[in-house]
Amino acid sequence: MFTYGLLGQRVAMSGLGEYWEKKGSNRSELPERRTFSRGATIFKQGEQADCAYILESGAVQIFKMINGKRVTLGFVQKWGLFGEMALIDSSPRMATAYVTEDVVVTVLARESFSRLLDGAPDGMLLVIESLTRTLRASGDNLAEARYRIMELEQG
Repeated sequence: MFTYGLLGQRVAMSGLGEYWEKKGSNRSELPERRTFSRGATIFKQGEQADCAYILESGAVQIFKMINGKRVTLGFVQKWGLFGEMALIDSSPRMATAYVTEDVVVTVLARESFSRLLDGAPDGMLLVIESLTRTLRASGDNLAEARYRIMELEQG
């Protein structure tokens, strides 16, 4: 298993708050904070996506369903960033985010992230999109490998 850890803290502390304060004094442009209760699903595999999340508190499990079986990919720790591929492309969610302890998250909208990329060097978005495709393929391969191991252990 892997965990999603301090990357989200770095994102949260990287000036996003300052960015919204400078670019828009409108309260609706500030990052949204949401709460979810234990047992809730933040997003489901296959759903359309337009945001990512930073876990401020609580615990989240990330899993894929393969042949009707839950295959855990990892767990999100405090300040973990998850669902981040939605910031880059419009592909459906590749996994499900399930709340294992009550959580508070900060929502990062794709539009806000796109504004941050406006000042990026030419070609940067192409590199990020390529990395996203690689991560999606790696996530699928990881889930398939874990599924096969589960099958071997049970049979």
